[in-house]
Amino acid sequence: MFPDDGFWSPAARPRRGQADQYLGDAVVERLIADPDLIGADIQVTVQNRVVIIAGTVPSSAMRTQVIDEVWAVTGVFDVCNLLRITVR
Repeated sequence: MFPDDGFWSPAARPRRGQADQYLGDAVVERLIADPDLIGADIQVTVQNRVVIIAGTVPSSAMRTQVIDEVWAVTGVFDVCNLLRITVR
């Protein structure tokens, strides 16, 4: 295998916007797969591998869990946490 083959080839690498889209999709899939996060109202945005999570969650424990789930996704460079806790 040569350096121009596979992922390192400019033609094979996703464009920046595409990479952010893939990363956002991976984050959303991970959050949806977690049954403990049912009831959370979360919006996910990605810019240059920085995941911005906004919305509301019912507890600080769930807020921490969401952050941990986002960090567990490969490729996340940073997380901007804009989640608010709602008291019902």
